[in-house]
Amino acid sequence: MSMESFASKLAYLLTSARRSVTGRGSACPNCGAPAASVVDRKYLVTRLARCSGCRLLYRAPTTAREDSEAFYQSDYAEGFTTDTPGDETLRCYMEAGFPAEKDYGRYIEVVDAAQSTRGRRLFDYGCSWGYGSYQFRRHGFDVEAFEISRPRAAYAREKLGVAVHESLASVRAGFDVFFCSHVLEHLPAVQEAIDFAFKILVPDGVFVAVTPNGASAFRQREPAAWHRAWGFVHPNFLDPDFYALTFRERPYLITSDPYTPEEIAAWRASGQQVIGDTGRGSELLVLAQNA
Repeated sequence: MSMESFASKLAYLLTSARRSVTGRGSACPNCGAPAASVVDRKYLVTRLARCSGCRLLYRAPTTAREDSEAFYQSDYAEGFTTDTPGDETLRCYMEAGFPAEKDYGRYIEVVDAAQSTRGRRLFDYGCSWGYGSYQFRRHGFDVEAFEISRPRAAYAREKLGVAVHESLASVRAGFDVFFCSHVLEHLPAVQEAIDFAFKILVPDGVFVAVTPNGASAFRQREPAAWHRAWGFVHPNFLDPDFYALTFRERPYLITSDPYTPEEIAAWRASGQQVIGDTGRGSELLVLAQNA
């Protein structure tokens, strides 16, 4: 851990301790409900709570929205995800392919299998420095994106030619796919992103989100990995309970990796609400149809 990361985490723990003592930061950041049950604990001063309203698993004490936005502008560091490569390294990635951890081939297969209209307009929500948006575009999608970090948004725009919005207010509707990979777990309010997604999707468009796996089935299989996955930089922990309630009026598929195009295509053809095997892997996938 770098000195910057250590300092950020120490500040987070001190702030959490103060908010715990004063009773602040207990309400659900997603729906505002005050009542929640404790599901897990870390560091004595933080807990994972289950909202009694929207059913979201969230870290309490919560982080103020302005503090969260400031963190992602300057302090957030997650290796390859956030570290923009130099020109020569980027050229190699573009010519030879991106490293396995950021190869979007599996996500492209998911999106291809999930579509019924085969529309090619895709919105990449939380694109970081553009490596995923670039790969979707290379596959033939018409891509627009959003990134909260201004430096990473500028890199995606200038180095990879990605059409990145720095404000959601400038985005116009008409997308066939709303895609986000490991973004929802970071947000101050998950529902705001979901509402935005269905606002810009065409009828029969598809919402696609990948997050760390908060499912109880995965907790039973890999309790240590499940416990590690929520906390400082992941204040939300997405799971089938939350998604099933949120998408209760839409066809959806909730499953975990490794997922196959065949599983996804079968769901899309069925038009049903399906919860697959959510205990297989550390990554949870949800798809929901705008119907």
